[in-house]
Amino acid sequence: MDMLVWLSIGLMTLLFLSGAPLGIAFGLGSGIIAMFVMGLSVENISHIFFSSIHSYPLLACPFFILAGNLILRSGGMVPLRKLMQALFGHWPGGLAVATIIFGAFLGSISGSSAACVAIIGTAIVPILLESGYDRPFASGLTVTAGELGLLIPPSLFFIIFGALNKISIADLFLAGIGPGVVTAFFMCIIAIFISRKRKYKTGVTATWTERRQTFTKALPVLFMPILIFGGIYSGKFSPTQAAAVAAIYSAGIGLLVYRELTFDGIKDSIVETMKISGMIYFLIIGSDLMGRMFGYVMLPQSICNWVTAIELAPLNFLLLVDILLLVMGLVFSSIPMVIIVLPLFLPTVHSLGIDPVFYGVLAVMNSLIGEITPPFGPQLWVTAPICHEKIGAIAREAAPFLVAWALAMLLTTFIPGIAMFAVKCFG
Repeated sequence: MDMLVWLSIGLMTLLFLSGAPLGIAFGLGSGIIAMFVMGLSVENISHIFFSSIHSYPLLACPFFILAGNLILRSGGMVPLRKLMQALFGHWPGGLAVATIIFGAFLGSISGSSAACVAIIGTAIVPILLESGYDRPFASGLTVTAGELGLLIPPSLFFIIFGALNKISIADLFLAGIGPGVVTAFFMCIIAIFISRKRKYKTGVTATWTERRQTFTKALPVLFMPILIFGGIYSGKFSPTQAAAVAAIYSAGIGLLVYRELTFDGIKDSIVETMKISGMIYFLIIGSDLMGRMFGYVMLPQSICNWVTAIELAPLNFLLLVDILLLVMGLVFSSIPMVIIVLPLFLPTVHSLGIDPVFYGVLAVMNSLIGEITPPFGPQLWVTAPICHEKIGAIAREAAPFLVAWALAMLLTTFIPGIAMFAVKCFG
């Protein structure tokens, strides 16, 4: 390999370790290779920058982010929280179970783990503390339940992965439902076990009248995922159009139904959406150039040839990828994993006859586990100030729920129908 290529890779590594923005780290090192090794002009590189984000499916990202920010400020979270409490609060560990189900449902309307963590941390954690749950446990539960927002559709990771690799986003959405439900189920079992062992209090049993009243108040929020997925799979609109509809619907119920969405709330939602979307698009720009550099040095083809040479079966390959991605998740944040690392294995996925949708779901699950795995786990840093807890304590209490994630991932690896059943039925 050309010495300049090694120097550029070294530069990217140094920038990454120094804490430089990842878009700059990837783009600068790859830009040197593009200009001085691949022979591309500045004009060609600028065209690559534009074409990397000139994608209609990627428009779903800012719209779903905006929908999540608007729903956070709409006033609809209070009746939804009360509904979960009324349905599950009287179980042993019922409030913990309600938190997990609350997080899973939030994932179906926001698509952002950061939004889910923010909502759970501000709306649910105080209730858990008042009910006698420990703050570290509540914080660990929050960060792992919030990650369900990027597995249960609509997921920003599925949108990015599908758009950049020309894989059906609608099929990825469907394939994420089964693993998401299984993960939430395993988390609920662990939450009940820990709650019983530590003798956390149970809530008061709600009457059926109270449950009916809370359900009625939460109905506008509950209808949102039905609107999104019903529209997509009935053919009324695409995932990108569904994202726009979700944003409009979130604003509508915030202004007309719950009436807590103010002008300042809309402005803050738009600003926050622009910040997050800008970060994602800037990272995609740098990562696209880096992906072309990987193609130039034939890294994906080398992986494919190596797997072919050692004659790995599809299941063994997926297990190997599971291990590799879990290890890489210790040092990489999840967005670079989805944009840069996951596509490296796609040629091998195709050559082994593995459905790329199934691979995408497994790979995203691995990336999400890395989101809350020390030492870098970015969601741990997000959760700490929200829940007012130390990162070490959060990571320790999150560990049992990470076991639930790992079990769900392995079960899905061995039983592909968990992910692909919905795709075969509705895709």
